[in-house]
Amino acid sequence: MTPTDEPSRAKGSRSARARSAILRATADLLDRVGFAAMTIEEVAALAGAGKATLYRRWPSKGALAMDAIMAEIGGAAPFPDTGSVVEDFRVQLRAAATVFNRPRVRRMFIGVIFEAQDNRELREAFVVRYMNPRRVHAREAIRRGIARGELRPNFDDDVLFDQILGAFYIRMLVIGSSLDQRFTDELVSQVFSGVRSDVRQTRHSNRVTKPARRSREE
Repeated sequence: MTPTDEPSRAKGSRSARARSAILRATADLLDRVGFAAMTIEEVAALAGAGKATLYRRWPSKGALAMDAIMAEIGGAAPFPDTGSVVEDFRVQLRAAATVFNRPRVRRMFIGVIFEAQDNRELREAFVVRYMNPRRVHAREAIRRGIARGELRPNFDDDVLFDQILGAFYIRMLVIGSSLDQRFTDELVSQVFSGVRSDVRQTRHSNRVTKPARRSREE
């Protein structure tokens, strides 16, 4: 390491610590007072940072709020490739349920979702930072399933994604129930039952009807 590397590294470390402090402060305020009541001034004071630092790093309060939530729940990870698209979605949804069963995360997320209905900047930040990356990863898993012949190719993968996430969020946001594994597994199974490939459906149908023919002959 050259002498000029040391100040650069120290500056990077300070920058990372400042970012973490700002995101923690934002998350605390989102949990405590909600997005509408949270102010940039309060975040800066709680984090021990200057307002100019926040405005320089985040284009809007919505972007800051979504980055704070992402820091709490983790980024959008690619779906596991288990060899079965249904199992890929089951594993991913179980992991999401574990995260959203945490009361702090659920409170923050619910608050942002409802505020986003009347706040365009927050809604755009939610779509760009949270929803779009997950949609991309889901599409990749679906494409693998189509390539393996598990799924028919002529369906709208965005609709399938919205079916699963819609039911997931209704259970969390509206009903307020715990997101248990029985629910997530059954949700995935039922949604994918409508997009199985014809080949697999035919094979399954043949396996079901063959025993019936033998019993009639007997």
